[in-house]
Amino acid sequence: AILSHPPGTINGRFRVTEQGEMITQNFGNTQIAEHTLDIYTAAVLREAFTKHVEPKDEWRKQMERISESSCADYRFLVREEPRFVPYFRQATPELELGYLNIGSRPAKRNPKGGIESLRAIPWTFAWTQTRTHLSAWLGVGAGLDAKDEHDAQVLQDMYQNWPWFRELTDLIAMIVSKTDFSISK
Repeated sequence: AILSHPPGTINGRFRVTEQGEMITQNFGNTQIAEHTLDIYTAAVLREAFTKHVEPKDEWRKQMERISESSCADYRFLVREEPRFVPYFRQATPELELGYLNIGSRPAKRNPKGGIESLRAIPWTFAWTQTRTHLSAWLGVGAGLDAKDEHDAQVLQDMYQNWPWFRELTDLIAMIVSKTDFSISK
């Protein structure tokens, strides 16, 4: 993942945010912590000698189209579909998660607000508990849906020649492969 970062974003420095349970897993004892830091250090050093791919203008335009389309699809379902909020409340443990002491902040920005006031961690955690991981992939299909043959060719070119796009696409594919859609019915 470090090697696929856009040019000029690492520059010999890499900042990592670890969630609580991952701190213990990756830094819980001296040997594991040294191994984790060795991996980070090796990746940052290797990145310094990696020839980066500068995104073509055509790729940037395609990413704008993907972003607009996927965001519109995501927002429509979450904000406009009247059956979504009742489904979310029934299918996930969102309300129960609000009672848990997870993280340093409350689950909602506004305690009396709806799902729009949920913070990212409880929103994602709720979908993870259902094994649907919806917050990770919702809208991606609409964004990656080629509108014509040219779009399809550009998307293929991006995947084959742009490490950042390939890493992102492969990560989403991995998450979708872990999704159990039978639970969401």
